[in-house]
Amino acid sequence: MKVSLFSCLLIALSLPAVADSEIINKNIQCPEKLAIIQNGRFVDATVDKLKALYLQLGCHPTLQEFPGRRGILHFNEKLVDGEFFRIPLVEKQYSRPFVRSAVPLFQTSNILWLHPDEKVRERLPLGYILGVVWHEAYMKNHQGVAFSSARKMFDFYQKGRISGFLASTGPIIDQSELSALQPPPVRSEFISRQSLYHYLGSEHAEFMEKLSEQLMINNPFDAADTP
Repeated sequence: MKVSLFSCLLIALSLPAVADSEIINKNIQCPEKLAIIQNGRFVDATVDKLKALYLQLGCHPTLQEFPGRRGILHFNEKLVDGEFFRIPLVEKQYSRPFVRSAVPLFQTSNILWLHPDEKVRERLPLGYILGVVWHEAYMKNHQGVAFSSARKMFDFYQKGRISGFLASTGPIIDQSELSALQPPPVRSEFISRQSLYHYLGSEHAEFMEKLSEQLMINNPFDAADTP
């Protein structure tokens, strides 16, 4: 039986469309477990965007929150496939082969915030978050108290137990906790601007290439911040 070209075209048009994500993901292994630093200011604002980013490639990873150093440890021990929101300084701490997103997820400004009373600043130490690489690098030359989360650090500031702290500002970071602190901290020093990347084990290099292409087309995060 002969079938006309027109009939074939009608049949093709009537078939359900295959999602782009299914095509992209057909021969690429999806990362399954991803780490993110345990910090409410980041997590609350980013989880949905991170999941949507992966969903565009047909993947449904589990996001796990860890204190800063534990995320690195889990990555090195292959308990997670990758980490979000890490700066290139972290690469020195990775002991397994890795790949980095071709473009950053977004940028932040790193700021030293201090108590407005100079006498308080003179007698109390600074606060910082353990496992945040730029915090630890800055504190090598300063006396400080380490915390596991920004919320605990801010609580200590309000109770008058630290003179100030290190914290980033950026387009997706929740500033409500920072702006609600009493007394309002003074923006004392702009330390640096940093780009935050996504890292995966090198076995996911092909996936990372596709994800990077997606980021360059449509990054769900704002790309810049002002110091």
